[in-house]
Amino acid sequence: MLVKKGFVDKNKIWTWVKTWEDKLVNETWNGKENISGRKCLWFGVGVNLGVKSKVFEGMAIDDGLRKRCNQLWCGDDWNSILLYKYQAGCSLKNHIDREIFHNKVIVVNISQDSLFGGNIEFYYDGNIYKLSNGEVIEFNNKVIHGVRKVNHERWSLSIRKVLV
Repeated sequence: MLVKKGFVDKNKIWTWVKTWEDKLVNETWNGKENISGRKCLWFGVGVNLGVKSKVFEGMAIDDGLRKRCNQLWCGDDWNSILLYKYQAGCSLKNHIDREIFHNKVIVVNISQDSLFGGNIEFYYDGNIYKLSNGEVIEFNNKVIHGVRKVNHERWSLSIRKVLV
């Protein structure tokens, strides 16, 4: 089941993601750049995704970020954050996450405010959920999910537990 958990401060999250923009890298699969158009950055335990996913050490998680993620996760047993940037026209095909990830994931949607058509269409288990700027959701990543094509810049922050 997808659970809508509330919102984070929109101005703070936009300011924070923009500070990492120059560190983003193009998404890869099996060590090769893919054509998704998405860029990403791992914090804590990172994962090189592919047939044989491998872990690596991502960016450091400072105390303030760790505290806020503990609040959103409702505990401290997570170990990874994945920051994604979608350009206009990007999507995330429907999929189920790899076995290297625990099934719980918390996602913060960062998009333009709905006043400007900023709602994101998130597909989950046969349903479309409209996500607003700053909205936080929790879902089981072993259930089919994806993001429909975005019409404007969108970021997502995923708090995860990598099974290492």
